[in-house]
Parts: sequence; C-alpha cells; structure tokens
Amino acid sequence: MPGGERRAHSGESTQEKVAAAVKVLEQGIDSILTSESFGVYLQTLSHFHQYSYGNVALIYAQRKDSTHVAGFHKWKELGRQVKAGERGIKILVPHKHRIKPEDGEKEETIVLRGFGIGYVWDIEQTEGKDLAEPPLVQHLQESSDAGAALYGYLEQFLSGRGVPVVRTNTKPSNGYFDPIERVVAIDETLIGDQATKTLAHETGHVVAGHSFGMNSRDVETVGESAAFVVLNHFGIDSSGYTFAYVARWAQDRQVLKRNLEAIQQTAHQIIEGLEGIELPVEPVKEAPNHSPLLYGQEPLW
Repeated sequence: MPGGERRAHSGESTQEKVAAAVKVLEQGIDSILTSESFGVYLQTLSHFHQYSYGNVALIYAQRKDSTHVAGFHKWKELGRQVKAGERGIKILVPHKHRIKPEDGEKEETIVLRGFGIGYVWDIEQTEGKDLAEPPLVQHLQESSDAGAALYGYLEQFLSGRGVPVVRTNTKPSNGYFDPIERVVAIDETLIGDQATKTLAHETGHVVAGHSFGMNSRDVETVGESAAFVVLNHFGIDSSGYTFAYVARWAQDRQVLKRNLEAIQQTAHQIIEGLEGIELPVEPVKEAPNHSPLLYGQEPLW
C-alpha cells in the first residue's frame, strides 16, 4: 500500500488519523466561510431565484450553457444590463391570488390560478459590473508515485464491490457515479493526483450509499470530504481543491456539521478496505453509452 511504511511507524490508529484529518478539513472550510470575500459572494448569490425543476428544464432546453439567470430588473439591481438584441429565455410564472381571511380565520389563503410566461436572461447576455466570484478550486498539479498507486488500489477496491471504473468524456464534471448502472466514470483528460482525487471522491459516493433523491449538498459534502481524508492518509494534499469545493456546497455550516460522522465512517471504511489489496494489471475499460448522472464532481457555479 502507498504510505504503508509511514503509517506503521506513526503510532496512530486509522481512526485517530481520520479524526485529525477531518479536524483540518473543518478548520480549512471554516476559514473560507468566515472570509469577507465569501460573504460578498453569498450576498450576490442570494439575488438569484431558485427555479423549479420544470423551469430549470425549460431554461436548459433553450440555452444549454446557462449558468446564472435573472429577470431584467434583477440584473439592473446587480449593476448589469441586458445587451441590446438579446432574446429572453422563457419560463413559467405562477399566477397566485390572495384570499383575505374570513371571520375566525387568522391567515390569508394563497390560491394558484394558473401560469403565465416570463423571461429571464443568462449572465452571458448581460454586461456591466462584475459579480462576486466564489472561491476558486485548485486542481492538483502533481503526478506522484503515491497518487498513481492509490488510483490503482481504489480501482481494485471498487471492482471488489462490483463497480467498474471507466475513463471517458464526463465534461463538464470531472467524474460521476451512476448508482443505477453501478459504474464510476473519470474524465479521460484528468491525469496524475487530480485523477486520483476524483476517483476517491466517486468512491466516497459508492461507499456512503448515495443514490438518487438525496440532498445534493449532503452528498457532495460527504463525497469530497471523504476524498480529502483518504488522500491525506496517504500523504497527498488536496486542500486547495477540497476546501473551496465543500465550502460552496456547505455554505450553511450545519451541512458540514451534520455530515461529520458520515465523512469519518466513509473515509475509514475506504482506508480499511484498501489494506491487503493486491494491485492487478488490467486494460482500461470502455465507458457505457450514457450521459453523466447525478453523483459526480458537478460543474461549480
């Protein structure tokens, strides 16, 4: 195992090392969440409406590369103007009617009377003041021997669980876990320790039992945090990527707090599962012919 000799002389148990790594993770994410720049970013983000699944599908159907969308007047509030000649993106707008309370009733009733058509514009259709940026993730640049070995061990670990690992085009994600087909895909362009970190992230989803319908904030927080702990255990530092990534999903500090136990259990299970694995030599597999699904390292805002 990579890092096995170092662990043998550390005097620390796996549980102790996992707990220590999780503490580092907490402190790193907290430093981002409490920064002034992140506070400005959250204020900007609060201006953007959370659209229903139906409207998200409508927006995507009309403009697949949309990232931030808002109405004409909302863009003006943010210091930006819709460019001349830009066509709006159609969305459904609910028509609600308020019914005043009758005698004995304390609250008014809101009744849905139907839907109309409204328009929003993507940020690329506007110009003006720059928006506050989220913290930037830093891809791992090294291609260490430990990282290369760990990639192979993670592949074998997943194979033992009946989950093959394939290399294919997963853009805009770095990779994904398909809980229905039971397959992990890693983007074919990723190399070195970044590819290993992504595989550890997807392994976290597998071990944690993530499936469709779960809260994405919890799912991504556990997957990426477990990857950080596993890589940390084997001497690979992914803090430049993980801290910013998790901070975006865990903007509410309760998200990280309520998942700390799941993070520790998932990371510990992966680390213990890697012990004693013999690394086979196998050809790279072809990817199944389907699109990236839910639980991968999703494109960041």
